[in-house]
Amino acid sequence: MTDEQKDFEKKNGFFRELFQMLRYFGRSLYDIVKKGIKEHKRGITIFLVVFGFFFILASYGLLKFTETAFFCGSCHNMKPYIESWKASSHKHVKCVDCHYKPGFINHLKGKWRDGQVSLVYVISGKTPPRTHAQIDDESCLQCHKKETLNTPILFKNVVFNHKNHLDQLKREKKLRCTTCHGQMVQGEHIIVQEVECFVCHFYSAGVEQEKKEAYSECTVCHFEAKGELKVADFIFNHKGYIKRGISCEKCHTNVIQGDGRLKENTCLQCHEKREFLETQYKPEYLHRIHVTEYKVECITCHSVIKHEIVKPHYRSTVPNECTQCHKAQDHHDDVVNMYIGKGAKFVEDTPNRKASLNMDCSMCHDANRDKSTIPAKCKGCHGNFTDNMVERWNRILKEKLDELQKDINITRASIEGKKVPSKLKRKVEEALYNYSFIVNGHGTHNIIYTLKIIEATKNVLKEVRAKVNNEPATYTSFKLSCSYACHGNIKERKVQFGSVTFPHEVHAENDDSCLNCHSKYDNHGKTIMKGCSSCHHGEGMGKVTCQDCHRNEVNMFKGEGVSGLPAMRSPKFSKVKCTDCHASIKTGSHNLQSIKATCSKCHKKGQYETKVEEWAKQNKELKVKYNKILNELDKEIIAIESKEGKHYVPLRKIHDELTEDIHFLTLGGYNHNFNYSKAIIEKIDKNIEKLKKILADKKAGKIIKLYDM
Repeated sequence: MTDEQKDFEKKNGFFRELFQMLRYFGRSLYDIVKKGIKEHKRGITIFLVVFGFFFILASYGLLKFTETAFFCGSCHNMKPYIESWKASSHKHVKCVDCHYKPGFINHLKGKWRDGQVSLVYVISGKTPPRTHAQIDDESCLQCHKKETLNTPILFKNVVFNHKNHLDQLKREKKLRCTTCHGQMVQGEHIIVQEVECFVCHFYSAGVEQEKKEAYSECTVCHFEAKGELKVADFIFNHKGYIKRGISCEKCHTNVIQGDGRLKENTCLQCHEKREFLETQYKPEYLHRIHVTEYKVECITCHSVIKHEIVKPHYRSTVPNECTQCHKAQDHHDDVVNMYIGKGAKFVEDTPNRKASLNMDCSMCHDANRDKSTIPAKCKGCHGNFTDNMVERWNRILKEKLDELQKDINITRASIEGKKVPSKLKRKVEEALYNYSFIVNGHGTHNIIYTLKIIEATKNVLKEVRAKVNNEPATYTSFKLSCSYACHGNIKERKVQFGSVTFPHEVHAENDDSCLNCHSKYDNHGKTIMKGCSSCHHGEGMGKVTCQDCHRNEVNMFKGEGVSGLPAMRSPKFSKVKCTDCHASIKTGSHNLQSIKATCSKCHKKGQYETKVEEWAKQNKELKVKYNKILNELDKEIIAIESKEGKHYVPLRKIHDELTEDIHFLTLGGYNHNFNYSKAIIEKIDKNIEKLKKILADKKAGKIIKLYDM
């Protein structure tokens, strides 16, 4: 046997001996353990049960702890999100209820994924980068059931319907809940930022071929504003303009800014692989990946689009077609300042009312600078009352400027060669500035402001001359004249008033007589009926019937005129005429006593006289009651609008209907039709409660749903 064989045998014997020793040890250990288990079976069982119980309890506690907001916010880059969650309407919902897809398996997958992230953080000490949270629609629909989303809601004064956006392809894109609800606003959690809406609704709004796709009709989202609104220092009412079919865009110009174009190098924000950057992808594919399958905010790729009412009357926002001309002439500032009513000496700022409504140059001017089209544009919005108005303004302006220039020349001649205080010289210079301002700014852009400037400047020049010559100064005060400035041909105009063609020629004796029927300039154009009875209730005025003026009373008698209510004729309709009860109207001595006196002509004496007094009292009480409620609601609505800085149209919508119904009831007379009046009162009371509820919800920050409207 060789030495190598001997060494091998020696090693082989060692391993064999080691194996036998381990085998004997294992068998002995098994016997000892078996014997020990047999002897201590009960104790071991109790220990395992207790250990298992505490293990499961500890595991469950650890599992729940890792699902708390405290644990989720332990990463420093998650703290802003946790804070915004605590302040949100979802603060009672656990993070995992939204961030894990519903279902036990999905929950385990989520725990496994988050566990790996936490393990990396513990081992390496490095905070993982902020992940882009992907929340599945099913998570949202756990609480927000799909059937409850079918009801339209109000979102920032806009009618919004979830069904139309989730169940229908919008611009050929499948949307998901987080397409709109996201984390775009710092400090807000799962909130809708309207910039996402604008990118979709108004993308490529400036491209003609895509305009139909980009736009929606205004009324698809917005209510029609039909009530009286306080704008600047005057009252404005959309109702007449809407009735004439004037589109929103006629006044609300420049409401869309930006085109949503793709930002340069936008893909590099997330992708850096060469094949991603070199491949040309179709928009449909890109939107399916980034919008439908994964949540990426629209403005990550697209530039921001703004949609709002803006003040366009400044150099930076005036349309290009205007600046090409006016900027070159260096008169642009004067034109704009004249329009917005500022910059002149001696007078307070007085903006053109179109400027207060944020209407820009294109309202009256075409891009081709053709002034002949201006009167037609005026008529398109205001009707035939504006016929020859622009021509009249030009004529007035020429006359007044000639007078002002003459005054300036006379004043300059009166101080020439004399030692005059610098203060007076400066006033003459300011008068010259006003003259140039009107000429360069084209005073017709703001005729009221122009007339104020001319009147004030002439008074200043009179004062200068008086002081130089040591004479008493006589001043004239500016008085706005309806016919002089605007309605010079009003006597030639006839308008429909009820069923009567109203002739101004008979009624308009002078400017003061305008206020017999119309409100002052601050509430321009509102018709106030007063003083009519002195003529129209006498004999010989048969051309005007009761119905022409007393429409509410006649309609109440007919039982029609209130929206949402069926016609309810009064039992007396077609049997009793107005003059049967109001017989004394023709004698001019019409009052409650005269009405009571007519009752006995048809009824037994004393049968209805007391009822007439009760009806009159009831009418008065209804008027006081509902006008008080209206005033209180007005204050609340104004408070909300002042806080938000805009008109809250949905509130106005109910308020306007409520106002019309109350006026119809109180003017129509409860006694003219009891059944119809009761139905109107029931409707009014329901709308009052509805409006109060919406106001309360609005104050509480709740979402207003359209079925509440």
